Amino acid sequence: MVNKAREQLWQERIAQLQASGMSQRAYAMEHGFSTRQVSYWVRRMTKSQAAPALLPVRVAPSIVPAVAAMSLRSERGWTLNLPSDVPASWLAELMRAL
Repeated sequence: MVNKAREQLWQERIAQLQASGMSQRAYAMEHGFSTRQVSYWVRRMTKSQAAPALLPVRVAPSIVPAVAAMSLRSERGWTLNLPSDVPASWLAELMRAL
């Protein structure tokens, strides 16, 4: 099967999985797939389709500017703590890379 055709097939299967409300394991068992295979395609399809979600930010003046720092938190659970004097150009480059 050609890669594009396989990706299209799995896009449809992942859409069916999401619409069913079933767990990945239950869906895999019901349709005769391995749980690893379903998990792989869910990660691959959601990674290729979803742009990183950015959350609205409100910046408030800090009480102690010399100690203030920024924290970037992702939906996946990682946190990046940065000093408050990070150049805006560097931060913009970092955000593009994420």
